[in-house]
Amino acid sequence: MPSDHNRDALYTGQINLWVEDSLTRSYLSELWNDPAVKFLIAGGYEGVEAINSDAKDFEYSNVFGLVDADFRQTNRAEWMTDAKTFRTFVLPVHEIENYLLDADALRSSRFCRRELTIDDLNKRMQDKASTLCWWAACRETIAVLKRRFRQNFVTDPKQNVTDEVAARQHICDSEWFKKLATECGRSNEADVHKLLADYYHSASNWIRDGSWKQKFAGKEILRDVAGWMYDQPKINVAKMNHSDLAKEIAKWQVGNDKIPVDLAELLTALKKRIQRQGQK
Repeated sequence: MPSDHNRDALYTGQINLWVEDSLTRSYLSELWNDPAVKFLIAGGYEGVEAINSDAKDFEYSNVFGLVDADFRQTNRAEWMTDAKTFRTFVLPVHEIENYLLDADALRSSRFCRRELTIDDLNKRMQDKASTLCWWAACRETIAVLKRRFRQNFVTDPKQNVTDEVAARQHICDSEWFKKLATECGRSNEADVHKLLADYYHSASNWIRDGSWKQKFAGKEILRDVAGWMYDQPKINVAKMNHSDLAKEIAKWQVGNDKIPVDLAELLTALKKRIQRQGQK
């Protein structure tokens, strides 16, 4: 299917990258500072996936997406693999805010209005993460249940479903329907209790080994530490522009040669894709 004028007017970048929100755009545009990349906001994971599918249907080879892991499997190990053609890049951290949990950069920000040390900021963030262990376990368990009952869900039928037998077969012969009884059977109260206990154990280990900065919900930790270091009543914390804070953190990371390795490689991977397509 050929491109059309409306999409041509939208996809004017050498690399057109759909992201989930404005904070991601603000952070990466400052971090990369590369005119080859045009950032577009899709409003969430589902939006990125739908728009990428549309771009593929209309044969736009320079349109990509970036999404948070957020209980999904990252494809970070395959970003630089030439044979891969996926359009959506999945971060290896819970969400983009995890890259902002940088105590050095936070202390250097104009939003830091307290006299704080690096240790103060790291402790505040870890203390916040420690309060989230059961919350994280609950979210992980819910994510498992969602995958059990949503993964490989029955697709919409094509128009060759013209009678009751074909309609029944389309649903009852689907992979999702065949596994439904098994999934229902094992998803009992005892199973939920075990999932919660297992994930709480994992979350507690993340606190101990320091991987909480990658595994926990970075957004919640960032909001807490940002409001605290800004030294304002809670009523004003929500008014803080976290996109501006993200830009300042990006500037500090660039200026101090602390650009996250993942994100530097992502830009390289995107450019490799464009270069490879140009050689075809």
